[in-house]
Amino acid sequence: RIITRAHFSINNATYLPTHSIHPIQITTMGATPPEEIAKQHKDAVALMDAGMECATRINHGEVPLYWKERPTCPNPVVTEGGTDDKTNANGANNSPLNGTRNNIATSSSNASSPAENGSSDPSVEVNVTYPDWCISSRGQVDVSPIVALISEGVDDPAPPPPSPASKPRNGTKPKTNGKSPTKPPSFSPTNLWNEQNATQNNVRITRPSHDAWGIKKIILVFSDDFLHTIYTLPWYQPSPTDPDSIGSKLHLAIQPILQTLQIRQEQVVRCLLAGLPPGVTIPIHHDTGEWVKHTHRVHVPIIVPDPSKVLFRCGPTEQSMERIDCTPGHVFEMNNQAKHAVTNGHEKEFRVHLILDYVNEEFFEKRKKPVTTRVNLSPGEVLTQTRRSIDRAIEAGTRPQPSFLILGAQKSGTTSLYEYLNQHPWVIRPKRRETHCLDWRWDETLKSTEERRKHCLLFYYAASMKPYPSLQTGDSTPSYLLDYYRVIPRLKEVFEHEPRMIILTRDPIRRAVSHYAMVTSSDGTKEQMAARGVEWREKSFETVIDDDIKNMKEDGLLPYWDLETKTMDREIFDKFVDSPEEDVAWERYIRTRVPLNTGSYSPLARGMYALQCRQWFRSFSKDKFLVMKLEDMSDEDKGEQWVLDRALEHLDLPKFEIPNLEKKNARIYDDPLEQNVCAWLENFFAPHNKRFGKLLTSELGYEEDDWSNPWSYD
Repeated sequence: RIITRAHFSINNATYLPTHSIHPIQITTMGATPPEEIAKQHKDAVALMDAGMECATRINHGEVPLYWKERPTCPNPVVTEGGTDDKTNANGANNSPLNGTRNNIATSSSNASSPAENGSSDPSVEVNVTYPDWCISSRGQVDVSPIVALISEGVDDPAPPPPSPASKPRNGTKPKTNGKSPTKPPSFSPTNLWNEQNATQNNVRITRPSHDAWGIKKIILVFSDDFLHTIYTLPWYQPSPTDPDSIGSKLHLAIQPILQTLQIRQEQVVRCLLAGLPPGVTIPIHHDTGEWVKHTHRVHVPIIVPDPSKVLFRCGPTEQSMERIDCTPGHVFEMNNQAKHAVTNGHEKEFRVHLILDYVNEEFFEKRKKPVTTRVNLSPGEVLTQTRRSIDRAIEAGTRPQPSFLILGAQKSGTTSLYEYLNQHPWVIRPKRRETHCLDWRWDETLKSTEERRKHCLLFYYAASMKPYPSLQTGDSTPSYLLDYYRVIPRLKEVFEHEPRMIILTRDPIRRAVSHYAMVTSSDGTKEQMAARGVEWREKSFETVIDDDIKNMKEDGLLPYWDLETKTMDREIFDKFVDSPEEDVAWERYIRTRVPLNTGSYSPLARGMYALQCRQWFRSFSKDKFLVMKLEDMSDEDKGEQWVLDRALEHLDLPKFEIPNLEKKNARIYDDPLEQNVCAWLENFFAPHNKRFGKLLTSELGYEEDDWSNPWSYD
């Protein structure tokens, strides 16, 4: 019997409905073709029949975690997407080498630090050094106490995986067609493999590919993909008053394994018993996910009627996989970034392994934000899962949406940061990047706050996200930063939870040039062309910025600027800035010069960041804000990932290496900036830039080295 359940939908009641979430973020996995699994199964049986010998048991100690920062070799083409942890939430392989075996040239057998070799570009031939070993035999333990607890029902067939039609959606009741629901069959409380028993007395967790292959499970400890929350299930919680409880017995029975590994219980982040059905092959693969590079993967055979009928292989490449001794009690650690596969050749019996993942002791000390939390689950609790997150149903709705807003500034990298954030598995795209629900899409006809809130939430998948408080969503509407007098009171009204806010800035001169190039460009969709407006189409860049200077002068905002000489009186500037008169003049300018029907306005005012930001800083708690510079993305010591890391930390999201760092909305244009114009613009913005830096160091506590003079024109 060969089971090749290759296709399995996770679109069921405990998984985030794919129809209501954008298809890039939450997808069902790819599958190894059934014919390929059948071939691998046949080959594995042939190897067992030929008497393939097990590798010699050698205790190498722990697998160095730096060996696990990437796969030992790229994915084989035939097994793309074929296992539970094979692809990331975008359906793409997480391997930095993501290519074919033809891209690899072997140099030596000595493993080196990942920084010393490899490439993130699959089109470039890389020089890969393979680790010396992928399996470490850590010891031998007596597993008979575990066997005694789990033998009942071990060879009962697993229930078929749930289908979308057979499971109610979250928050709904199953349809009964007017008939009384069928009474569920009774079960033995000591049969820990029984799904009903696990659902009622433990906690049910879905593992899509394992469920699809008919692999049974007894889950004791589990975590989300980022090790953000570690869940201890009831059947692994010792009772202080009842030593005969299942939790007490299993906890005690597993302790010898932890002692052999010389680890504490607190280091365990995943622990489960997995029953592989007879006649089933899990195809060649390597594990992926953020948890892999932080954890040590340990297997312990528990119930193996005939070890010669189980083929468990592991190695740095498909061709170099060695057979592992699966005698019960053999405690071995494997590099699960290496290639591995397993076949149960028994005719009737399941093969049971205990699978355990643990972290080094210093892991929790080094991870300062977000902090890992541990949760003891109650019997019968319901969990809601996506591919990379796990949430408790009792916490549904505890995260109001949106979680964040990118306020601006326009042409300062907001689209790039938005796209980077949306590559994170815990970030869900809104229905449109720039919602504008707080400015020109605000509906004045709605009479109540609740109606206006519902209108704004229509731009997000807020209702579908309620069961998943780990997930966040937000938009990037860069007009918000300047248009504070309209946006701030509306935001406070409809989003009372006050989302976190991100502000990206840029050299204001280069920002103005890019702004002009965008709105005068003839490239774009009909909708984009309409939004840009036509006011600047027949005007030169110099005319456009002169008009903005004159508008600000007329509104009383620039008493220190001489229109004729294009020079600044610094004494007047120093007295005027931060004065009540400046506040009045700034609001007059915003109310009269910031329209809603065009993007052709305020080329210079949009670069006066202190005036814009201070209105926001006065209205919200300072810790709600993160301010960065576009130039950080191209800085040799920082870069795009550095910018994303700061944004993720601000949003209390786990770190994540984004696979696509391509800049967005970048365009090539003729620079209209003449030297004489550049000179007076530098004179105009230099004191404004320093003023902005001073605001950030004094109000947000930012480093003076970074912000004392953010854009120097020396």
